[in-house]
Amino acid sequence: MSMEWRKHPVLSSPTAEEMARMEPAQLVQLHTMFHTAIANSERDPYRYGFILDNWRKTEALLDKHDSVVALGGNRASKTQLGAWLTVKCAMENPDGLIICFAQNAELSVLVQQSAIFHQLPLEFKQNTLGQSEYISYTKQNGFAGNSVILSNGSRILFKTYSQYQQNQTILEGLELGSFSPKLVNLGAWCDEYLGGPELIDTLAFRLATRNAKMLLTFTPIDGYSETIRAFLDGAKTIETKNAELLNNRALPYIQECKDKDAAIIYLHTIDNPFSGYDRVAKEALSKGDEAWILCRLYGVPTKSISSKFPSFSREVNIVKHEAIPTENVTRYMVLDPAGRKKWFMCWIAVDSTDTWWIYREWPDASHGDWAEWRGGKWAAGEGAKRDGNIEGIAQYVDLIMQMEREDREDIMERLIDPRLGAAKYQAATGVSCIIEDLADAGLPFVPAPGLDIEDGLQALHNKMAYNRKLPLDGSNRPRFYISDRCENIIRSIQEYTGDGGKDEAWKDPLDCVRYAAIADIHYVNPNWLGTMKQSGGSY
Repeated sequence: MSMEWRKHPVLSSPTAEEMARMEPAQLVQLHTMFHTAIANSERDPYRYGFILDNWRKTEALLDKHDSVVALGGNRASKTQLGAWLTVKCAMENPDGLIICFAQNAELSVLVQQSAIFHQLPLEFKQNTLGQSEYISYTKQNGFAGNSVILSNGSRILFKTYSQYQQNQTILEGLELGSFSPKLVNLGAWCDEYLGGPELIDTLAFRLATRNAKMLLTFTPIDGYSETIRAFLDGAKTIETKNAELLNNRALPYIQECKDKDAAIIYLHTIDNPFSGYDRVAKEALSKGDEAWILCRLYGVPTKSISSKFPSFSREVNIVKHEAIPTENVTRYMVLDPAGRKKWFMCWIAVDSTDTWWIYREWPDASHGDWAEWRGGKWAAGEGAKRDGNIEGIAQYVDLIMQMEREDREDIMERLIDPRLGAAKYQAATGVSCIIEDLADAGLPFVPAPGLDIEDGLQALHNKMAYNRKLPLDGSNRPRFYISDRCENIIRSIQEYTGDGGKDEAWKDPLDCVRYAAIADIHYVNPNWLGTMKQSGGSY
C-alpha cells in the first residue's frame, strides 16, 4: 500500500530512496508529523504558521525606523505580512490601538479583515463577547463594529481611504500604538495605499504621542506617485537582490529614506512560496514589458510614463565613484551659467569605447538639493540658491581650477550654454560676454552646438540605450554611467519631463549633460593627439 504525501510549498516529503532506508515505524511517525505540521499551520497560523524571511526583515526595520514601506509584487504576501504583524503586535502590546486602512468597505471585509481573522490565535476564532474582549466575525460582514478588542485591552480598528476622503476628521482624538509596548509598537497599517501624502501626514501626528510605528503595504501600480516620491527620492540602497526574470539584474531590496525616518523593503513574488510563482512568471514573460515586470513581480515603481529617459535606472547607470576609470580617458567639462542661481557644471570622462563616465558635479548634494518638491511641484532647492560665497567669474574660475588641480586633470575641451554664454552685456571695459570673460580669466570655453532640445535628448537616449530583454554584458550595455556622488544630475535625469519649459526646476543639471550629447563628445587617442600637436594641427 503506497503512502500518500500532501504537496506543500514549504515542506518537502521524503524521496522514494529516503523512505526505503527508513524503518516502517519511523516512516509512519514522519508521515504523521508532516501532515500535523501542515494542519496546525492552517488551523492556527499565529502559533504554527510559516513566517517568511522578508516578514522578519520588515519587523526588524520597523523596530529601527518610524515607518516602513513594503512595496511588493502581486502575490508577494504584502497583506499577510501586514495582518501577521498587526495581530502579533496587538497580542503582545497591552492597551494598544492599531488602525488598519483599506481602499473601501468591500475590500476591507474581503481582504484586510479576512487576513486579520486568519492570523488570530485559534481560541479567538470563536465569537468572544466579554467585558474586556469583543470579537465577532463572519465572512460576509467581517468584524462586528469594524473592530477587534483583545483580552489585553488592545484594539484593532478598521477604516477605509474612502471614509477619510469624505471626512478627514475621523482620526481626531485617536492615540495610536501602546504606551508600554513589548514588541514593535505598531500603530497603523495602510494596505494597498494609492492616495496622496495627506493621510500619511495625519497618521504621523496620531502616532507621535505613543511613539508608534506605521506600515504601508502596496503594489505601486500607479508608478512614481507623490507618495512614492516622498519615500523614494534620494533613498539610499542598503541591500540589493537579483531579479531572476531580468537576467539577474541587481534591484534594490532594502532602502533608507533620505528625508524621513523610514525604510523601504521590496517583496519579490518569488520569495512567497505560496504565490503560485510559476504561473505569475509565465504571464509576466509573455508580456515582455520590463516596467510591468518590475512593478508586478518586484514591487519596483517606474517613471516610464512621465520620464524622458525610461531606459535610465539607478541599478544600471549609477556606479560607485571608485569604479570610474581614471586612466586612458578623455575629459570634458560642461558649464551652464545662470543669473539668479548658481552656475551648474559637470565633468565627464570618455573611455576608448566612447562610454561616458560623469564623475563630478558642482554644486553637489553637499550644497543641498538642486530642486525640492514643494506644493505638488518641483521648485528651486537650497543647492541652486546663490549664497554669496562664489559670485563673479574670477571666483568660478578659481573654483574650477582648484578642483581640477587637486586631481591633476587634463581637460580636453570645455563646453558652455551657447545662448547665455555668448549673450552680450556691458562690462567695465566695454561690451563683453561670459565666454570672453572666462577666456580672459584663463579658461577658454566652446559654445555647445545650438541644436533643438529634442536633438540633445535623443542623443542622450542613444547613449543610454541597450536591449533590456537580454543580459547585460560587454556589448549589450549602456554607454552612459554616473558616479554615485553626482546626485543632482541623477535626479535631473529621473525627474525631467520637459513640461516646465525653461523654468523647469531640474533643467540646469540636465542641460549640462545635454550640451555634451549635442557636441558628441568622444574619446581621443592620446597618441593621435600627440601626432596632431607635432604636426601643428589642433583639435
